[in-house]
Amino acid sequence: MGINMERVLLAGFFLIALLLSGSDAKPIEVTISARRGVEVLLPCSLDSDMDPDNVSVRWSSSKDSFITSGLRVLKYVNQIEVVKMSKMEWNLLIKSATDTFAANYTCMADQKVLLSNVQLLILVAPKIDFGGTSSPVVNVDEGGTVELTCAFTGEPVPRITWLRGDDKQATGITGRKLVLRDVKRYATDVYTCRGENSVKNNEDYTMNLTVKFPVEVDVMEKTIKVMKGGVFTLSCFAQGAPLYDTYWIDNSGTKVTATPWKYKFVVEPVGAHVPAKFVTLETKPGTFTAHDFGTFTCVAEGEGHEARATVEVVELKESK
Repeated sequence: MGINMERVLLAGFFLIALLLSGSDAKPIEVTISARRGVEVLLPCSLDSDMDPDNVSVRWSSSKDSFITSGLRVLKYVNQIEVVKMSKMEWNLLIKSATDTFAANYTCMADQKVLLSNVQLLILVAPKIDFGGTSSPVVNVDEGGTVELTCAFTGEPVPRITWLRGDDKQATGITGRKLVLRDVKRYATDVYTCRGENSVKNNEDYTMNLTVKFPVEVDVMEKTIKVMKGGVFTLSCFAQGAPLYDTYWIDNSGTKVTATPWKYKFVVEPVGAHVPAKFVTLETKPGTFTAHDFGTFTCVAEGEGHEARATVEVVELKESK
């Protein structure tokens, strides 16, 4: 039988301790942590004043009643056995540790003489508990309070840390909850909770937080002077959450779209997770006529609301 040597040494250590302590030795009290799938040996030794030839020993657990009687296995046949490396020992060998065997074990001799109490913990890597965890998509109004919650299962109990952004920058916040009060729009980002324990298999869970606020628009320049046939660029900065659409309206009230002959229209995000866009309208050489001067309007459409900002495009006349 391939018994793990660490468990053999552990059982031997407890036997020597009992023999040296005399007949009034106290029961073995030990906690053993084991990874799934490994052999585990639970120690049990007779008191030194007991006659090993005239004593009966039984193992029981907090999940089951008696699981062995003497050398006979009553439950988990082929999964456990009683191992006697000396007459005084009645160790219990669990051949492959699984969650089923995580329990408190008692080894007891005749007349209910307690020989050992063993707590067996099965080490389990962190795993997200969706029942106690926030949705992966979270919305909050600007100025409000948002509470992101994460729950993990595992043994030992996982330590939870919070990270921010796609690059998972540490926030210094630990525990099940991340609370943001009087939240600003710039808190819109990806937040990750990480569960860690000694099993060393970390588990990450990510939430996308959006801070909602009404759309806003601002223009880079309120007045632009350009000659007939000249080239100019109109730029505005639109932000809002949600931000459904952004566009320019020309002096005739027509929505401007990109054309191969007159306008170049570009919408660019400000940055990842920033609820804002640059909206640029650029004319092409020789296409701007006297009829095109006037008011251009940048429009941002949000949830039940729109915002506008205007630019006056005026003629720059040649100096004589």
